Amino acid sequence: MLFLEESSIVENDGEWLHELALNNTVLEDLNFYLTDIACIRNQDLELLAKNCPNLVSVKLTDCEILDLVNFFKHASALEEFCGGTYNEEPENYSAISLPAKLCRLGLTYIGKNELPIVFLFAGVLKKLDLLYAMLDTEDHCILIRKCPNLEVLEVSSPTCTRQGFQINCSSSLLINTFSLLFKIINFRIDKSYIS
Repeated sequence: MLFLEESSIVENDGEWLHELALNNTVLEDLNFYLTDIACIRNQDLELLAKNCPNLVSVKLTDCEILDLVNFFKHASALEEFCGGTYNEEPENYSAISLPAKLCRLGLTYIGKNELPIVFLFAGVLKKLDLLYAMLDTEDHCILIRKCPNLEVLEVSSPTCTRQGFQINCSSSLLINTFSLLFKIINFRIDKSYIS
């Protein structure tokens, strides 16, 4: 496991990831989510996925999801993925094929226009991290309705209020009321937004 999430790191170059990809075959978790690490080469992520057959969790910083197509092809054991950016037209993301075992997903800065990307595999998701998504209450609820197997939902948004979820998610298979949501899933919300 390599855990660097939210660390303050001064990066000289991306050679550390290249060396890790070349010389490691046992890595299961790679996490440099919410860091300033920017010198990431897609080829190194692909090599890491090829060389580490038990890689089950990858959380990374801002890199275009479309550039990770080959990484996802080789990461057959991947169960959790967080990070990435969506800077292209939404229809371009139909080329993304995620690993069959992927069931935990963290969407960084995803907006309403990119939601169809998630709809394709929403039915298998057990955990959905929307802490850094740019969605309103209705968008959250549309997405939740498409996730019948969801067990854990992480949300922090001023638009995710008790009333908003009761009104918009009342027909969801996952929840009947906001208070029940707390019991069924691990719902994390910034309480300063709830009156």
